[in-house]
Amino acid sequence: MKKIITTSIAAGLVASVATAGVDVTMDFASAYVFRGYTFNDNAVFQPGIEVSGLGLPESFGSVAVGAWGNVDLRKPYGEGQTSQFSETDWYGSYSLPGMVDGLDLYVGYCEYTYPLKGGSADKEVNAGVGYEIVGVGLGATVYHLIGGAFVNDTWYEVAASYGIDLSESLALGVAADARFVDSRDGMSGFNDYTLAVDIGYTLSEVWSVGASLAYIGQGDDEVLVEGDGGYDVDIVGMLSIGASF
Repeated sequence: MKKIITTSIAAGLVASVATAGVDVTMDFASAYVFRGYTFNDNAVFQPGIEVSGLGLPESFGSVAVGAWGNVDLRKPYGEGQTSQFSETDWYGSYSLPGMVDGLDLYVGYCEYTYPLKGGSADKEVNAGVGYEIVGVGLGATVYHLIGGAFVNDTWYEVAASYGIDLSESLALGVAADARFVDSRDGMSGFNDYTLAVDIGYTLSEVWSVGASLAYIGQGDDEVLVEGDGGYDVDIVGMLSIGASF
């Protein structure tokens, strides 16, 4: 399930522009944590690609499709070396045309697949709203599982981010978010929160690099339980390489 929350998550609540473009990301992280849960407490490689716009006129909104994966460079909990994809996600989203300046609305779908588990998959629909005011990005998203092991679970997420241009090429960003879960197994409530800082440097019109550090905090310890792949890692560092065409 998708990568840890950094400032890119809050930025992702803002609708993509309606001109066709391709974004490629290559992230190296110290661990793989998703919605507070530790999927790997060792180093991972997480590549992704997204195509947005697709030539759709701006008055009709924007469409984006993409894929994202996780490669375990070491197996979870020190079980040895590996270089296999443990997860591949396929997703799409539609951002509505801008109706109010600074306000963005979108709906989306994501299918999380697990190649090492016989191709099993979790299927999720989502809807979100983002609003920017005095340079602060605010967002709220609902995620609902419609298939897989966690069918009928619902996640509620709120996020905020702020970015500062230190120079023409260097930017600093900070973000915070929190997640609440309504689970069919009865373990519902405040799950986790994240505080993150990242820095990005533009190398050229195409290439950029960045680094981030995120602290993942435990919510209710009866909801996000410690151990056994639950709340095992609280700090994640990441180095990123990106290209936009």
